[in-house]
Amino acid sequence: MRPAGVAGVASALAAALLLAPALPTGGTGTAAAAECTWQRQAKRVVKRVKREGRPRRVVRVKRWWSCRPAAVQPVPMPASVPVPEHQPAPDPEPEPETGPARLSVKAQEFSFTLSRPNLPAGEAIVELNNQGEDPHDLNLQQEGSEEPPLAVPEAGPLEHRTAKFDLPAGTYRLWCSLPQHDEWGMNATLTVTGPG
Repeated sequence: MRPAGVAGVASALAAALLLAPALPTGGTGTAAAAECTWQRQAKRVVKRVKREGRPRRVVRVKRWWSCRPAAVQPVPMPASVPVPEHQPAPDPEPEPETGPARLSVKAQEFSFTLSRPNLPAGEAIVELNNQGEDPHDLNLQQEGSEEPPLAVPEAGPLEHRTAKFDLPAGTYRLWCSLPQHDEWGMNATLTVTGPG
C-alpha cells in the first residue's frame, strides 16, 4: 500500500501528462502563441545527498517547454516624401574686434604670467596685476628698437595698473625694472602679429 503523499504526487504527474499533448511539439504554436516557437528543453541535474549515512549521487533530468520569439516579418514602411538635404549655413565672417586688444600680466616673485602669448597689432590695453608681496612695474620694448621702453607704472602688493599703447607687429620683451627683478627671472616675451 502506498502512502497518501506518493498517491498525490502520482495523480499530479498524471494530470501533467494529460496536458502535455496540448502543448505544441515544435514549430509555431496556436493562435494565442503565434509570436513563439515552442521548444522542449532538458537539463541533467546532479545532486549529492546523504542516504543511510553515506554520500550518494542522484542524477535527474529536468524538462520544460520554452517560448523562443518567432522571427517577425518586417512591416513595409509607407513611402515617405524625400526631405531636402540640409546644407549647413556658411560660417559668418568674423566680426572685427571692437575696441583695443587686452593683455593681463600677473606679477609674482619673481615671474610674469601673460594672459595670452600674442596680440594683434594696433591699440592694446596692458594691465599689470601684482599678486606678489613686493612692488613691481612692467616695461615693454620691441626687439631691435631704439625707442625708449613703454612702461606700466609701479604697482604695490595686490594692486592693478593699466596703460594703453599702440603696438606695431613684432616681438616684445617684457621685464620689471626694479633692482635685481629682471636678473631673478621677472621677464617674458610677447608676440604682436599683423600688419605693422
